Parts: sequence; structure tokens; C-alpha cells
Amino acid sequence: MALSEIFLIGLNHKSAPLDIREKIAFSEDEIVPFLNEIKREGVLGGVLLSTCNRVELYIDLPSSKKPEYFLLHLLKKKNILESMRKYFYLKSGRDVVSHIFRISSGLDSMILGEPQILGQVKEAYFLAKDSGNITTTLNLLFQRAMYVAKKVRSESGIGSEPVTVSYAAFTLARTIFSDVSAKKVLLLGAGEMIRIVASHFYDEGSNNITVSNRTFERAVEFGKVFNANVIKWEDFPEEIINSDLVITSTASPLPIIKKSLLETVMKIRRWKPLLIIDIAVPRDVEKDAKDIDGLYLYDIDDLQKTADKGLEERKRRAQIGERMIDEEVALYGHFLEHRELPKLIESLVEEAHKIGEEEISSVLHKLKVQEDEEHLRRAVFRVVHKLIHSPITQLKKLVLEEERDEAMEIFERFFFNEKKESKKVEQN
Repeated sequence: MALSEIFLIGLNHKSAPLDIREKIAFSEDEIVPFLNEIKREGVLGGVLLSTCNRVELYIDLPSSKKPEYFLLHLLKKKNILESMRKYFYLKSGRDVVSHIFRISSGLDSMILGEPQILGQVKEAYFLAKDSGNITTTLNLLFQRAMYVAKKVRSESGIGSEPVTVSYAAFTLARTIFSDVSAKKVLLLGAGEMIRIVASHFYDEGSNNITVSNRTFERAVEFGKVFNANVIKWEDFPEEIINSDLVITSTASPLPIIKKSLLETVMKIRRWKPLLIIDIAVPRDVEKDAKDIDGLYLYDIDDLQKTADKGLEERKRRAQIGERMIDEEVALYGHFLEHRELPKLIESLVEEAHKIGEEEISSVLHKLKVQEDEEHLRRAVFRVVHKLIHSPITQLKKLVLEEERDEAMEIFERFFFNEKKESKKVEQN
């Protein structure tokens, strides 16, 4: 096993415009058939990562195959002219390791430090694994990438500051309210900005969201996505009275919330604090409403300052993340230099699965019950993987700490000694 076996063919928001990325994008239903297709063409294994900002094919190739062939295969598959290959990049070995580590950590994202990409990397990995398209080389690479991403995010704090207006709005609400998920949230509008804000609250566990939009049908559609209550547009002024937070982003050319309305609302509320976040341009709330006691009004300029400040902070923290990744790439290269280690780990996993299968067959034979076979199989393998996880982790650690020979000898004797002794007896 060596880094020279790993290749990457891809494009992203930096190398290709949106119209090209749209043409090359894969739906989830297309990914596994394509991976199976290139496997028949000679790829040992592959992982395909396809998002709105990138399409990347990670492949494990034998020395007899060239990655350029599969780039052309990809273009042909998507009916794209060969001249479009200028938008693609081709990486190999150590560069692939560095690239997937940076991507998983959010350092190569359009929004620096965004967390969604790690979930997308995981989905791509498991899709390839479940369809039988993962080799040991790719398996180790992606598992390490996911580990590195979590480490970089937790130790560098790159995702702690808001860098978009929508996330700044959510962060502001979370700062003011100790438990934002328990607050009554009213969303006015159903456009992209409101949808992004709603996704943050939804992911946080908010279950008391109400939405109102001029087009009622669009509000209903929105409500289904975010499990939100839906009210008619003419009813939103009354709904403000019972809300803790109002976020508004409509396309209205004039303010939809007048100062006079909010004065009445606050009197009825007996001046109980109300937070309004206006992310519309032009503004949805009359600006002099800020003067009302108990009302906290923030507009898009307030949030943009927070987002700009957050971006600068993320850039600073990204430098820390980059240094961490350089160290992790060096460690990973050192790890792969010990060619016997992955084979030893693979042998242990195969042996553990063999033992698990034997025990499952034995139990099913005795019980003569077939209906729950899959449940039993999963339970056994969960136990198997939990038992071998710690020894494998410690072995990797010892190898990286230069105790290679002693660690592998102890590991082999601990798990395979009985098997070796049996073979010696048979040979004698």
C-alpha cells in the first residue's frame, strides 16, 4: 500500500463556473452505478463526492491504469466536450491526502469553515463502502480524513464565528436566548434567506416555528420542510404578540411592520422583551422602531458587521487548521510506509468476521429461527467491531510513535498466535 496508488479527478467552485458544475453533478442514484462502471474498467475502488460546489472522484488504481483515462470517461458519461477538461484538476499521492483533509475540515469550502461538507464526505464514503467500492487504501484515507476534520474543527475553533448574514442572525438569537430551541419563532417570508435561517433553528431542535408568506401555498410548502406552523399573511401582526423572536425577509419595497404596530404590540405584551431581526433589503421594519422600550431590532447592516468580523476570525483560525493538516498529512504518510500494518489490520477484521459468521450459523442452527437473522447478524458484528476497535487504534498509535516492530509483534502474537501454532503442528 502506498500513496502513489491514490488519485483524484475533480472540479470545484474555484476551478469551474456554476454552469459547468451543474452539468457534471451526479444525483445520489447515479453515483453507485458510475462507481460500478469504472470498476469494470479497471479501478480497484472509488469514492465520488458530488455537492453543489464540487464533484470529485477519488480512485485507487493499479499501476497499469492511468487516471487521465477515467477523466475522459467521466466527461463522456456526462456528455461534456473534451475541451472542458481544462476545468478539472488531477491530484495524486500526498496531494490527495492533503486535499481530502482540507475539504473535510471546511478549509476549501466556499464558506470558510462550514460544517456541512463533513457530512457530505461521510455520505460519499458510506455510499461507496456499502456498494463494495471501497479498498483498504481508500477506507483508511477517508476514515483518517473524518478524524482529522473533527480534530481541526474542535482544536482550531474555525466554525465558532458566523460568516453569513443568515448564520449571524441565528447566532444573535442563540446569544440572547439561553435556549433558543424553546422560543416561539415567527418567520416572515419564504425565500432563500429565510430558508437558510430556518434550517439553523430546525437543526438546533426548534419545534415552535411559525411561518407566514404572501403566497400561502409557498408557506405551506415551507412548513412541511421545517415542521413549521403556517398562518395567513393578514394574521402575522397578531402572531407577533405571542412570539419571542421575529425574523423577516420579504421582497416588499416598503416596510411591512410599522412603528405604530409595534408600539401596540409591546403595550399588549406589557413590554416583555421582543427580538426582531430584519434581513430584508429594503428593510421590512421601520428603522425608528428601535426606540420602543423592550424591543430589540437588528437589521442586515448590523448582521453584516458581525459576519465580516467572523470571517476575519475564521481566516485566522484557518491558518491554525492548515498547520494541523500539514502535520496530519506527514503522520499519515509515515503510517502508510509500514506496508504490513494495513494488511495485519485487514487480516484481523476478516478473522473477526469469520468467527462472527460461524457463531451466527451455530446459534441459528440451534434455535431454528430465521426471521431475526439480520438483527442477530448486526448485533454480533457490532460486538465484534467494538472489541477490535481499541486494539487497532492502539496499534496505529504505537506504529506512529516509532515502536513499529514491537507493536506489530505483540499484536500478531495476541490475535494470531494460536492460528500460527496450529499451522506449525499441521506441517510437522
